Amino acid sequence: MRKSSFERVIAEQGQLVYTHVGDSMQPLIQPGDLLVIKKVGAPLKKYDIPLYRRKSGQYVLHRIVGVRDDSYITMGDNRSAPEYGVTEKMIIGVLTDIVRDGQTLSADALSRKLRLKNALDLMYLISCALSETAPDLRRCRGMYTKSVLRLAAAQGLLSAAAFALEMITELPHGLDQVKKKAIRKIALFDIERSKILADFEKHSIRYCPLKGIVLKQCYPKLGMREMSDNDILCDPSCMTEIKAIMEAHGYTCTDFGHYYHDSYTKPPTLEFEMHRALFNEDEMPQLAEAFRNIHSRLIGEGCARQMTDGDCYLYMICHMYKHHIHNGTGLRNLADIAAFTKRHDLSPYRAYLDDALDALGLSDFERRIRELALCLFSGGEPDQPQEELLLALAEAGVYGNEDTAYDNRIARSLHGDHSRRSKLRYYGRRIIPDQDFLKKSYPFVYRHRALYPLLILYRPIRGVLTHPKGILREIRKVAGFKK
Repeated sequence: MRKSSFERVIAEQGQLVYTHVGDSMQPLIQPGDLLVIKKVGAPLKKYDIPLYRRKSGQYVLHRIVGVRDDSYITMGDNRSAPEYGVTEKMIIGVLTDIVRDGQTLSADALSRKLRLKNALDLMYLISCALSETAPDLRRCRGMYTKSVLRLAAAQGLLSAAAFALEMITELPHGLDQVKKKAIRKIALFDIERSKILADFEKHSIRYCPLKGIVLKQCYPKLGMREMSDNDILCDPSCMTEIKAIMEAHGYTCTDFGHYYHDSYTKPPTLEFEMHRALFNEDEMPQLAEAFRNIHSRLIGEGCARQMTDGDCYLYMICHMYKHHIHNGTGLRNLADIAAFTKRHDLSPYRAYLDDALDALGLSDFERRIRELALCLFSGGEPDQPQEELLLALAEAGVYGNEDTAYDNRIARSLHGDHSRRSKLRYYGRRIIPDQDFLKKSYPFVYRHRALYPLLILYRPIRGVLTHPKGILREIRKVAGFKK
């Protein structure tokens, strides 16, 4: 079939069947597969695989990895560079089925199976790294290594995967450099942090290391647990003094006094976040309240303090949950839980943790995350709900992503209720903002209530004029939401 006939066949018959050429979608699409492309009947979503035509005239079949208001981001499963600006006008149809050896396979089902396999294979490698046990060669030969390592990179686990693989093979130069870079970065962090904390000691400023600074010590080798910055809980009465210390060390303060932590940076890669609190009261009031008196619960002598193992684990779960309900959170959390619980005995804190998690409404979340981590890192086979959780974590990435944040915001606004009445209430709140939204986003109107009717007219008109496709996308998201 000539390329020029693709659009005509789809228009006349509603579907197209052809043999795909190229390797950009391996391992999902194998040589000789027949592909069934059908006319698009609804807005496409993340992980759909559209057939589209570039401006150059080239036909491409790649997966959607991101959805924007006016376009899609696509990338081949066997490629590492995304393509931006794929619009609906460019799309001819979407892959629905793959015919292989006379058997018709659902593209969605096969994609899910491959994503699950890659996530399980990555967790297997990380388990080997944590236990310092050489991976099984037969299992490694059955991995889609390129896909697994791309997933590892997105999850902040590439260095850990390298530690596992080097036990059975010589690492490629690029992967070896990733591991060595992680080691150098953490060594640099440690040196720089020791200088800064020495000044804290001189000025009698109490401090408590957080997050990666603590968790990296639970991993068996330096550099196995990657870090992007240094988080330190500080005496909130000393933040101005801390700013002077950081600037004396050559750091630039990029945010001071506006959030629950102040941010500092120094080229090329040094980042510090100095926390006056552990959570933002406006963003996560329950979690902020649970850790309001954390300074009084710290242990240790002098300026250097630390959390109890119980509080450290509770904070890890709460921080994970914060990301989970906003941008999403990734697979590295499972490795952190496995590493932390292996290093620290939490049995003396179990009653305390159960009570605290129950009060915060996080008991079910913590149990599901912990049981999945224990299953994967003990060689178990996850059940169906655990597979879904694993896929959700794998899709979010280490710091979450815009698509997950968008979906989670709508889910929170609907309170998990997908009824027609709930969705109509959502639209009403978007058109007529409540007082809390007004106070935060339009303080001038909040102080001058006579302008409120004008604001109700202004916001929808401005939205239609400035980003109509964004509004349409939101309407479609809300309409398609299911609990």
